Amino acid sequence: MSQFYNQIAEKYDFIFPLSPAHKTFFASELHGKTILDVGAATGNLTAYLSSQGYEVTAIDLSERLIAKAAEKGVTVQQLNMLAIDELPMFDNIVCIGNTLPHLDSKTSVQLFLQKAYGQLTQGGKLVLQLVNFQKYFAQQQGDYLGNLPLIENDKVKFERYYYLNEEGKIRFKTILDDTIKNEELLQPIFADQLTQWLTQIGFQAINLYGNFKKDPFDKEKSMALIVTAVK
Repeated sequence: MSQFYNQIAEKYDFIFPLSPAHKTFFASELHGKTILDVGAATGNLTAYLSSQGYEVTAIDLSERLIAKAAEKGVTVQQLNMLAIDELPMFDNIVCIGNTLPHLDSKTSVQLFLQKAYGQLTQGGKLVLQLVNFQKYFAQQQGDYLGNLPLIENDKVKFERYYYLNEEGKIRFKTILDDTIKNEELLQPIFADQLTQWLTQIGFQAINLYGNFKKDPFDKEKSMALIVTAVK
């Protein structure tokens, strides 16, 4: 995972800017004082939440993304998301940007969710954002699952394609500015699976959205899956 993000670090903020919808969503969803930002990347969300008065701890694996965050005065610790039980407890844990599917198995995903539950204060909130993989599996042709929307502006061009391998993992192929090619393996996670795991762990008040504007989640149409859950 870190190799992929190291390669796109210079253009990351042009590819994945923090939108007004992000800000409105988090202003309405978070509570308390402390937040753990898992997969914080270049620190845009961390910086915004800090500006709103929260005490934010940010973690990521990519050295280049962490360095880009530091250039903006944002501290991001280099820590594996499966090691969050080494940290204090938090009122909120946020894991967006399709970080969760970069774990290597469903077992690892469930382990992270269990550790997140353990690191939340009572009444604490978990916020997850990932791609709605079910939409892509429904349109499968051979091993090709489809492409994500092209990201193109005067600063960057970023192409993204999904293919299914024999082990049931997604081969995530990207092309940055027509020259830098990369491939990562992703663990597909469906909304029903995620809801079941969260319920089994003990989370309550589980809500699913199709985007940060809080439109209803539609497994056949939504591009994204946003999940909030309370301990």
